[in-house]
Amino acid sequence: MKSFDKIPIPANILSVVCSRSNAEVGKLVKAITTYALEGKRTELDDPRLDAYFELAALDIDSMRTAAEVKSRKCSESAKCRTTGSSNNSAKKANATNAKPKVNVATVAEVNEVPSSSIAEVATPVVHTAEATTAQNADNANAFNATDINSSFKLMVGVYQKIGNNESQAFDAWSHLTADERMAAFAYAQRMPGDLTSRSYLFIYLRDKEWTKVMTANQ
Repeated sequence: MKSFDKIPIPANILSVVCSRSNAEVGKLVKAITTYALEGKRTELDDPRLDAYFELAALDIDSMRTAAEVKSRKCSESAKCRTTGSSNNSAKKANATNAKPKVNVATVAEVNEVPSSSIAEVATPVVHTAEATTAQNADNANAFNATDINSSFKLMVGVYQKIGNNESQAFDAWSHLTADERMAAFAYAQRMPGDLTSRSYLFIYLRDKEWTKVMTANQ
């Protein structure tokens, strides 16, 4: 598991959590530090502190995933360099005796290739777990609970199941406190991908469903 020399805490989290008591701020910072260094989650016994922790954890998970991917690529590159170096001498020895084989396509032949064939070989976009984690972290960093409009747009993008009552959902969102908006957003980031298992956004916000689930899990 990758640990860090520096532990970032997004400014949008700090700006909200610092309005809480010093004891609560200290408890949250300690939980984030433990997770970053040891990968262990701390039970905070407070739905709002849990929400702040989840947002910070997303950022840490993204950094950890990026570091692991980079390490894996470096390892593979090192293996390739080693293999290439061992084969280099043999290639040079055979270079003078080898007769190059040239397979040149004429301009006419190139122009005869249908455009559909070119489109078919395009590399597809693959949504990997690493990409999903990174996107979640980007959303968490951009989330500003005090800005009702921008935070609602991010919430809509994350929650996805909106229905025909987006205006009602926005009204419910605007009546939440900054703490509640952050908690609702943090929990939505962790919800399963199956949209059929969740309520529409308006109901989720109106009934504050994230508080019920967090309380039940304590």
